[in-house]
Amino acid sequence: MNYNIKRVLCGICAAVAVFACRKPETVVPTPSPGGEMDKPKSDPVLVFKAEPLIVSAEGGVYTYQFSTNRRPSVESSASWVSVLCSSHVKGKSEAVASDIDEYDLVLTIDALESGEDRSAIITISAPECESQILNITQERKKSGTNSLVSFVIKADANGLEKDVAFTLDEKTKTYSAMYLKWIDKQEPQMLVPTFETDGQSVSVNGQSIVSGESAISFADDFEIVVKAENGEENIYKLSFNCPQINTELPVMRIHIPASEITSKETYKKTKLDLYRPGSQEGMWSSQSNEEVEIRGRGNSTWGLPKKPYRIKFPEKFSPIGLNHAKAKSWVILAHDMDKSLLRNHLAFEMSRILFSSGDTFHDEHTLTFTPCSQFVNVYMGNEFHGVYQMSDHMEVSKGRIGLDKLEKDDGADAEKITGGHLIETNIHNDEGHPVAFTSSHGIYMDHKYPKDDDMDIAQYQYMEDFIDKAEKVLYSSDFKDPTNGWRKYFDECSLADFIIIKEFAGDMDGYTSTYFYKRRGVDKIYFGPIWDLDKGWNNDKRTPHGDTLTQLMIYGGFYMPPYINPDWFHRFWQDADFRKFVGQRWASKKAELKAKVLSELEEKPKQMHKAIEANFSVWKFYYQYSDEANMPAQTYELEIERMKNLTEKRAALLDEKFR
Repeated sequence: MNYNIKRVLCGICAAVAVFACRKPETVVPTPSPGGEMDKPKSDPVLVFKAEPLIVSAEGGVYTYQFSTNRRPSVESSASWVSVLCSSHVKGKSEAVASDIDEYDLVLTIDALESGEDRSAIITISAPECESQILNITQERKKSGTNSLVSFVIKADANGLEKDVAFTLDEKTKTYSAMYLKWIDKQEPQMLVPTFETDGQSVSVNGQSIVSGESAISFADDFEIVVKAENGEENIYKLSFNCPQINTELPVMRIHIPASEITSKETYKKTKLDLYRPGSQEGMWSSQSNEEVEIRGRGNSTWGLPKKPYRIKFPEKFSPIGLNHAKAKSWVILAHDMDKSLLRNHLAFEMSRILFSSGDTFHDEHTLTFTPCSQFVNVYMGNEFHGVYQMSDHMEVSKGRIGLDKLEKDDGADAEKITGGHLIETNIHNDEGHPVAFTSSHGIYMDHKYPKDDDMDIAQYQYMEDFIDKAEKVLYSSDFKDPTNGWRKYFDECSLADFIIIKEFAGDMDGYTSTYFYKRRGVDKIYFGPIWDLDKGWNNDKRTPHGDTLTQLMIYGGFYMPPYINPDWFHRFWQDADFRKFVGQRWASKKAELKAKVLSELEEKPKQMHKAIEANFSVWKFYYQYSDEANMPAQTYELEIERMKNLTEKRAALLDEKFR
């Protein structure tokens, strides 16, 4: 309210017995017409009820009421509070006694242009009455700035090799940084940040934090709130990509660097740490557990920059919650050629559907084992080495390939010698005698069980003779006979599911590396377990037999050498009844398989997006060291979309080809 208005109001007040002031003084209203305030009428009364008044820097006009049966006076302790006091001229409320007058108290508070907060006291007095007080506080104009100007994790204060400066994405208001060295301290997730702000306070999860002093958990993304003096809040997101502490995936630290692991045959001893953040289950500690052994593994994948490994624990062990098996040997798969990192995982998920113990499609002799699939963040030495897929070593043991135990001491026992046997076809033919052998039709194969260091040669000979007998029937003129044809020696159901997985994935190598097994007392070959599908989803640029996207991999992918004519799977596929059988099985499972693959392609990249980003900070994404693998799409996100599209197209192709 400006000064001229105040003058007018003063004039009005004078006309109606009202007094106002612009300085600390007392205002005494004159009686209203007919009033007799100078004569006490009854016991003294002065009623005024009001909470302390807090006023913004802009000031304003505030109105109160009080009542008394004595002549009142009102005093302001500050010149910046104008007082205007007048008695009611329109009568009083029915609730007020006839000898008590009611008054309006109007306070005009000037704007506070600068300086600190200020206060004033309004005192209402009347003879013989206890004075009433109104406390006024006017707050200075408060700053609205609430920016987080910078955010750094200092090396010296946190045991890091270098300072980690976070960068701000203005659009999403996200501060982010990446650190890929091992943090060698207790509770490495608890770090003390140093930050600059123009706000009044900074908090995380409702707790105030101080730059350079407060420790915060950086295991997961969190919000940081910067509050201005005026109470306005600005919320930022903090995202720290540090695989060692992030909760997305379990963490494995192999203490020796990758450069020291040079052999697929000779193990190297090393300390190992293995843990799942937030859980003690299946943890292996370098401080409290013995050293482990590690060596290389794989065929062509061993020659790639990011190499796969086999780890051997000193005792049978179920790591990081993989409780389906307790074993010494486990593998970590690198997926150097598979830029999605997911192809083998997808195949295993399909296998879990088709080879489910709850599915009555298979007979009781069929193994329902599918290798586990657990992605882990792997460090070697002090360096992050990438995302790996931890899985079972393919071996006969409890919780894995559950075949009948067959050992050297069993010799040629007529009953025991019939199983169990595990065989792998091996186009490389790189194993020596007696592990490696060639079938009567010229297919290179390896004995995987019994193990070569605990077998009787008669056991190997038995299985080789059984395969020869089965091949003779498979390549006979009446091989389609439902009773005495190939079905007598090969299990049709496991073969059908094996083919469906290989074909739906479009696995180029699908029919050159095949596991199959024989149970004790059962004169049939069963197919599985599923393994090694990193060439699926159009991940091989070689086209040995024409366009691989428009035909079955039985014909379009790699198969046995030309002198093996026809290949086993070509021969199976010549049986029209078998093709129909596969088509029916596909039709019954297509929706579930397709939904699972698309779901995993959608969800897995979200669940481990930090780990994926870190992996391709170490290993270039748009690059193939192998001269066999196809180049991926331009970005990881586009590669996932490409695989989704391939899944849709492949499902439609199988609808046509499996008729």
